[in-house]
Amino acid sequence: MDFAPARVAQMPQTQRLHYRQAVPVPDDLREQCHIYLDEEIYVSALALLTDIVTSGTSHPTCPDKPVMAPLPYHIEIVSAFLIHPQYTNHAIPNGNKDLGSRPITLLRDVLAVLGPVQANLREAFSLTVDQNFRPSRRTRNTADLEDRSSGSDTDSGPKSLTLTVANTGRIRHCARDFWHMVGWAFNCSVRYPRRWPYWKVWLDYMLDVLERDWVEREWQDVEDERLGGRAESSGHEHEFQMLPQSLLGSYLSGAANRSSAMKRVVRCAFSDGSTESLREFPEVFPHETRELTPEPGGKRQGGEAAMHETFSDAPDDEAEVTSEACELRDPSSAPPPGGKMPGDEWLGGTESMALRQRVINMLMIQLSRAAAMLPDSSAGSKEVYREEICVCTWSLPLPAFSLFLSASASSQLDAGVWVGLSQMLLRRSLPASAPGPESVAGLFDVELSQGRLERCFLPFPASSGTVSDNARVSLVVEGMLRWLGSRGECAYRRRLREAVDQGIRARETPLHGDGRRKDRGIRREDGETIWLRASGRRLRHQLGWMRRPGVRM
Repeated sequence: MDFAPARVAQMPQTQRLHYRQAVPVPDDLREQCHIYLDEEIYVSALALLTDIVTSGTSHPTCPDKPVMAPLPYHIEIVSAFLIHPQYTNHAIPNGNKDLGSRPITLLRDVLAVLGPVQANLREAFSLTVDQNFRPSRRTRNTADLEDRSSGSDTDSGPKSLTLTVANTGRIRHCARDFWHMVGWAFNCSVRYPRRWPYWKVWLDYMLDVLERDWVEREWQDVEDERLGGRAESSGHEHEFQMLPQSLLGSYLSGAANRSSAMKRVVRCAFSDGSTESLREFPEVFPHETRELTPEPGGKRQGGEAAMHETFSDAPDDEAEVTSEACELRDPSSAPPPGGKMPGDEWLGGTESMALRQRVINMLMIQLSRAAAMLPDSSAGSKEVYREEICVCTWSLPLPAFSLFLSASASSQLDAGVWVGLSQMLLRRSLPASAPGPESVAGLFDVELSQGRLERCFLPFPASSGTVSDNARVSLVVEGMLRWLGSRGECAYRRRLREAVDQGIRARETPLHGDGRRKDRGIRREDGETIWLRASGRRLRHQLGWMRRPGVRM
């Protein structure tokens, strides 16, 4: 069963945006940006880079005027400002490292004006590590750094900055890979709420970059095929040039043909702040979860509370410790009484869940489209990813499970992905006596109809017979009924009412069949029982609404 119907030809045309052509930044402007960054005059650096990108873009008579593109190295450094602790939760309020929304404003402008291909964001966000890397000392003199991704086009070779984020704190030197960063971001959404706002902004932006990069490259390949006509003239299949170089493809290349690595990619989207999850996706930057607190009596001239960071901008043996009075305090990592961290059951809440949905949605849609356009690149991968997505989704706590598979308009799951995932979950969890979806003729695997819902899903309980699994089955079929009703594809009839009633009775039977639950284990199952019964009541309410003439859910 595929998660998304084939629609490769439609998506690039409907989602592709118009971008400006890129031209190199003149040497003097490029050097000025470099100096501003190296001297830690960040506001001026960001203002100059923003002006370079946006200059003339709003003029109505110049919609196709080329735009200067910042160096990928500079874009990489600016992206680090979003998440590095020195510029976020450890930044001195109103200090030169307290940059506010300036970095994300620049990055959004680059993406909107130039796009991911023209701006060369693949190089900017590459996580390839230079094996000859040597960190710069904490001086004001720039040093040569033999790193092809670091940036300068001058004949003298690339130059590095003396900033932490350009050396030992550089993202590509701290993160194992992109999926490590995604997993840690979601761990922060549950476990470290002070870090989550920064990682949330970074992750939202990176998902936009990955999606637009794929769409733009796919569009260019399709246009090249259409205009060139090589496939028709030669009789051979067209060879795509741009898609294999996509940023998402580079991030997934490390997991190619390795099932354990593919499963890890999926698990990063379900990171829950548990000990196991923190072990698999640990913090990216050293000590980033420490909280910055002023020490009593620590004052600066002018009466400002002084702050002090135990980070150094160079390796440990070259550390410079400032004299400002403050301390970095480790937040308690021990769960509160009861063994649960706040947000555990909801996996960080709605904002976190929306981004988790986007990660899964991106994986499944792009892999499906890659299989159509680049069959050799994803052979065998889709099945591993789909299987692990089903396993991880089914193991979610009920509140998070309900939120992840919500059929609401705010869900970030594409309709094809949502329907395909819901059906796969039910096929894995229903008893063998339940008819398979293929028993309803005239439908593709990914499609859902009222007849398929009535015949294959609604009447059945979970094969395991547990309250938690029955609650999950009920939540899935409830979402299916609501989804069909919202599209006007489900009408009230006796067969539907009988299927709903039969399924509710079958799923709630375990609640009455074991009297021992009254004496032991009832507290643990109270929450699951509430979810199961509440879902059954909502199913009956939906039927009641459907009986009313002219009502559409």
